Amino acid sequence: MDAMIQLLIIAFAAAFVAALPYVFVESRWRWRWREIEAGRVAADAGAGGIYRAAGEVPRYWSEAPRLVRWTAYSCFVFGQMFVPGLVVGMFGMVMAGIGLVSIPGLITAAKIYRAGFALLRRDPRVAYFRARDAAAWALWLNAIIMAGTFFVMATPLRPHSTSGQSLVLFIDGYGLLSILQALLLRRATRQYEDAFFAPSAQPCV
Repeated sequence: MDAMIQLLIIAFAAAFVAALPYVFVESRWRWRWREIEAGRVAADAGAGGIYRAAGEVPRYWSEAPRLVRWTAYSCFVFGQMFVPGLVVGMFGMVMAGIGLVSIPGLITAAKIYRAGFALLRRDPRVAYFRARDAAAWALWLNAIIMAGTFFVMATPLRPHSTSGQSLVLFIDGYGLLSILQALLLRRATRQYEDAFFAPSAQPCV
């Protein structure tokens, strides 16, 4: 029960910390999404008739689409794992260089975190490729890690203690969530690909 409470506290803290960059960036760069047409509406709802169609005017986004906003927030949640990963990696470097294995994870976390900023800012072209690149790194890395844990659990090298098995379960669970987040990244970029390639009237500042 104590472990569950600690996990909930950590999860709440991670969600809160991730909300800070999200709130600041989303509100500051909302104007970028107001350049993107979200559809068309009738110029005058009562002007339509049997013989003549009413004119239409474009409708623009007032903020980033919900899918993009949730995806960017998830980038901040998963990307901030760079900090504890760096601490663990530095500690592992002291222990005969074992921390070198954490380098791919650190690179992936940094790419994911940076993609969150690019999505909310709607950086033309950059946001699309950063998000796709981060998703690819996350998919490959977590697939390799989960395959490795399955291999270890199928051999005599598998941990027999409860704590060891819980650690493997945590790694696989986190890996599954990371894969789902990567798939969310790919879906957001695919659904709003045109918006991410649309030029902006004002340059990045």
